[in-house]
Order: sequence, then C-alpha cells, then structure tokens
Amino acid sequence: MRTRFLIVDDSELVRKSLRTVLQANPDWEICGEAADGESAVELFKELHPNVVILDFQMPGINGIETASRMSQIAPAVPIVLFTQHASPDLERHAREAGIRSVVSKTNAFPMVGMIEALLGPTNTEWGAGGSAGSTKDLAD
Repeated sequence: MRTRFLIVDDSELVRKSLRTVLQANPDWEICGEAADGESAVELFKELHPNVVILDFQMPGINGIETASRMSQIAPAVPIVLFTQHASPDLERHAREAGIRSVVSKTNAFPMVGMIEALLGPTNTEWGAGGSAGSTKDLAD
C-alpha cells in the first residue's frame, strides 16, 4: 500500500514543490492539498492520509491549531510542520499540538529522510493506535 500525503500550505508554489519532491518516491502519493487549516481538517477526515505536511502561518486557523484538531481525530498520523518560522519556542508548541517534527523551509533537504524515519518499517494506518515512529528533534 502506498503512503498517502496531505499537503497543507497557502502557497501554491510550495504545494507544487512538495508534490514534486514527494512524488519522486514511487511508494508515496499525494491524496489531497489544502490552502488553509479549516479545509485541511475536512480533507483529513475525508481522505485519511498517512502523513500530513503542514504550514504554520495560513489564513484562518494556523498550523498549530490545525494539527491539534487533526491529532484529536487520528493521533497516530504523523504531522510535519513545514515553516519559515522554525524556533525552539514554536517546536515546543508544535509538540504540544501533536506535531512530530518541525522542518524549516530554509533547510528542507533533510525532509525526505525525516519522513522515512517517521514512517518507520510500516505505514501508519488510521485507527491502528500507537505511534508511527518519531524524529529526534521532537521526540526527546
């Protein structure tokens, strides 16, 4: 089974770039995209992605609130915050909202390896409970 990603960013260019990077892996597919948090939560409920890549600053609810709502629905699904605003304080808030990792848009090169580490040896399934692995930066 392919790993399904939901991409959430208000920038079409960022979504397109992420789509290109993620689709380079034949085992990964983009199941949906959203430009704001409210739409993302609805798509999350409808599409059941295995991984969410989420911007912090968006129209309406921000990435932290969006992640918090998603984590209440399916806590085992890894959420990655992809932001220009990475900082230790934001990482603390992200962890409290259920986000597994924060990746800076200015240093996105490690993202693919980090996603592979989050997924671990098996894909994250909805309703499976437990964890899909963690990353060093937010798991400690």
